[in-house]
Amino acid sequence: MVNPFLVAYLCGWIVAIVGATFFLPCLAALYYGDESLWWFVFSGLIAMGAGGAMILAGLGQRDQEARFRDSLAVVGISWFLVSFLGALPYWFSGLLDFWGGIFESFSGFSSTGSTNILDLGAFPKGLLFWRSFTQYLGGMGIIVLMVAVLPFLGVGGQLMMKNELSGVTGDKLKPRVAQIAKILWMIYLSFTVALFLLYSLGGGEGVFDSLCLTFSTLSTGGFSNWNDSLGHYQGYYVPVVSLIFMFLGSVSFGLHYQLFTGAFRGFWANAEVLFFSAAIALGTLIVSLSLFAANYYRGVGETIFQSFFHVLSLIGTTGHARVNWETWPPLAVAVLFLLFFVGGCSGSTSGGLKCVRWIILLKSVHRAFRRYIHPRGVFPIRVNNKPIPDSILEGVWLFFILYFLLLGVSFLALSALGMSPLTAFSAAASSLGNVGPGLGPLGPASTYAWIPGPAKGVLSLLMLLGRLEFYSFLVIFIPEFWSK
Repeated sequence: MVNPFLVAYLCGWIVAIVGATFFLPCLAALYYGDESLWWFVFSGLIAMGAGGAMILAGLGQRDQEARFRDSLAVVGISWFLVSFLGALPYWFSGLLDFWGGIFESFSGFSSTGSTNILDLGAFPKGLLFWRSFTQYLGGMGIIVLMVAVLPFLGVGGQLMMKNELSGVTGDKLKPRVAQIAKILWMIYLSFTVALFLLYSLGGGEGVFDSLCLTFSTLSTGGFSNWNDSLGHYQGYYVPVVSLIFMFLGSVSFGLHYQLFTGAFRGFWANAEVLFFSAAIALGTLIVSLSLFAANYYRGVGETIFQSFFHVLSLIGTTGHARVNWETWPPLAVAVLFLLFFVGGCSGSTSGGLKCVRWIILLKSVHRAFRRYIHPRGVFPIRVNNKPIPDSILEGVWLFFILYFLLLGVSFLALSALGMSPLTAFSAAASSLGNVGPGLGPLGPASTYAWIPGPAKGVLSLLMLLGRLEFYSFLVIFIPEFWSK
């Protein structure tokens, strides 16, 4: 049975600590002298007050250990509360309505990168900083951060991290869960510093823009301070740097830890990294050939680079764009849309179905054919020379079924709210996969500003579901979950 007071106590700490981060954009507001200062002061006080009230409500349970159900509830509820409260500055600004604020906040914390802002140039610096910073927090995960800074979470923290981190397999780094969280965040922070220095020292951009772009690139989120995304930056320097760190953000941070310890061979021999790299290469090849056939770009180098950049951006669910790729030949656009359903690696900041699930699925299909040929044969499925138990195999199939079931239901809901079938399907696929852009009027050169408010609510929930990979959020709506 779930302990509601313990859940309130733990959620309260998460909400209060994230609420304290509302004061970071105040620095940008003070420096640039914009009007967003008090929006964040009020938002921070409200969020910290709400978190404090929840802590007090569950104070009597602070010595209790969170069990499996408690941990599931904490993950689902805290992510929803943090994403909801993240909309406060947008509401105080008056620049976005209720649904618009919800959409922008959920898109940020889920590191999706879809926006319903028509003119980013009209937004104060404080709000632009907050948009990017929410992606940065959501990229690595607020639960991982809490486990790193709240040592009293103990075993409950391990269960919470398990339900927040993406994928079906993981690399064991250290025996203590707090050490794992600290290692992941130290790697994340190291990449952050490196990327920020590269942007600010070599890209010719200002410190503020470099910092915001660092947050959105490493988190594979994709928010930009400019209406034309990375098309705003001249030359190849910023796009090339972005490519490197979009790839790093899309790969398991457990593997990055292995690199830091000198295990280079294990990194490139990893099945998921190989699959991810092969998918990028194949996608780039097909898109490039399609552009060549249409004589879309004059130079071979420009054709390959544009193809490679957008293939990696979409398969890794960052969503950065240098051009409006929807004007490309139909085959190229079709390939890019299919990449919405691939995703990055487990334990990364990217969204999507994840490469490891595709590996397991394809191997299970191959095994089915082998069993058909050899009915008495025994063919175990292995990934990275490790056997995959039937429980994980069943979980992968159930995940695919649930993924496309939710995609179908949301497609019908968005169509009922007045969106065209193609637009509704691409919006649902993009939101559930945490990709960002859709097709048609939701393409890379457009925004989600025009869609109805309730449709923004549906897409916001899809973003959260995609980020948490369903179970830890959907389970809280099952009555049996709360009973004995």
